[in-house]
Amino acid sequence: MAEPISSMGTLILITIGLLVSYYCLRNQFMVSQSLVFINFSIFASWWMIYLLSPKLGIEALIDLGFKSQYIAEPQFRLVSIITAMFMHGGSMHILMNMLVLILLGVPFEERIGSRSFFLIYFISGILGSLITGSVSVFNAEGLNTLNIGASGAVFGIMGGFALLYPRDEIPMLLGPIFLQRVPVILATIVFVAMETLYVGMNTQDGIGHGTHMASFIAGVFLSPLFPKRGIVEKQSISFDINYLTKLYDKSSKGEYELSMLKQADEPELQSAWLETFLEKQTCLECTGKLDSKGVCSDCDTS
Repeated sequence: MAEPISSMGTLILITIGLLVSYYCLRNQFMVSQSLVFINFSIFASWWMIYLLSPKLGIEALIDLGFKSQYIAEPQFRLVSIITAMFMHGGSMHILMNMLVLILLGVPFEERIGSRSFFLIYFISGILGSLITGSVSVFNAEGLNTLNIGASGAVFGIMGGFALLYPRDEIPMLLGPIFLQRVPVILATIVFVAMETLYVGMNTQDGIGHGTHMASFIAGVFLSPLFPKRGIVEKQSISFDINYLTKLYDKSSKGEYELSMLKQADEPELQSAWLETFLEKQTCLECTGKLDSKGVCSDCDTS
């Protein structure tokens, strides 16, 4: 049986994780945002511990990481199946996981609610590790391999999102390309196709591709258990495009702002571009300046 957790570095990381969790809860952060904040805080703390004392850093990583051996011989350290979701082995590891989490997590949480998001995230992450860990125990292979990272849970969120809202568009990083609007189902197909290829080729690159797929499938099956929450559609602001065009024809200023205003589909962006455009215009009847609503301060016309 494994020795109880006693590393000072481990206790420091657990304490920091709990404190940051309390801070996020008290300030009512979204669960997805909180997870990103907690993960970065723990990683930064672990990195500093490792720089000051590599021994403490390695001990903390081993203590909080998950091994399939813990399933073969059930023990207290089986709780590491959860703590391992908050541990990362390098800057690129955490950056990629957190980037995908924030791009997927925030819009998905807005659609299903924080409680449902929380449950799908953790249950799919736990199931993914349990499934692949059980396979390792059955095959008696990789029992002492250390498993860390949030990617399994992130794939669970991806699976739930793809099933419930496949046509919704979100910003997403597909390899080296960042796309501002891509259908969830398309992003999912790309990620899952890559993971399927890795699993099929039995790629040994230190990444838990099997866990990714298991968690993804878990997310797909879990998501229908949670009710979909309607989203309040944002109403576009009203503006007279013919009037704005006449203003531009008179001043020949603000062509770019007018173009961006026509393309904007978010009320906040529309309002910002409209205000910027009007700042460059003058009244059609006189030379007076226009306010943010297009009203002339001199002759009170719009």
